[in-house]
Amino acid sequence: MIENIESLMKHWGEQQARHGHEASLGSQMGGIMDWKGSAPRGTPGTRPLLGGGAGMDYAAAEVDAAIAELDRRDERGQKLASLARLRYCHGVPVRQQMQEIGLAEGADRTYRNWVQALHQQVMVILMARMGAAHGYTVRRGNLPQTCVKVASKSRRAE
Repeated sequence: MIENIESLMKHWGEQQARHGHEASLGSQMGGIMDWKGSAPRGTPGTRPLLGGGAGMDYAAAEVDAAIAELDRRDERGQKLASLARLRYCHGVPVRQQMQEIGLAEGADRTYRNWVQALHQQVMVILMARMGAAHGYTVRRGNLPQTCVKVASKSRRAE
């Protein structure tokens, strides 16, 4: 079991229980009714702008996307996604989790291997999503810095 992924998955399960896939923000009319007029503006200090009802936080949403990607894969991926939902969202006992994914009742070691595989797959998907989202670039060799500099240097030579 990967401890960091375990804590992230537990956080995802808590967020799923609290918010699920629903998110809502107050309407303008609701704000007018709450404040009995227009809401105050320019108040110094921090305020929770997206308070309760704004949905899952970023980390939980990323884990949710990773579980959804697992669910779209082959049969094993679907079983891993099912295990994730049973283990972290619904709090189902281990014996029932093992039955749901088709493991024998006394196969404790096999169950732990499945949890390890779940953590590894989620970690791989999250790392792939992070790399694609941030788009890290690496410069190698003596490449020109920008095309603009190359063009401006060629004009100076004329």
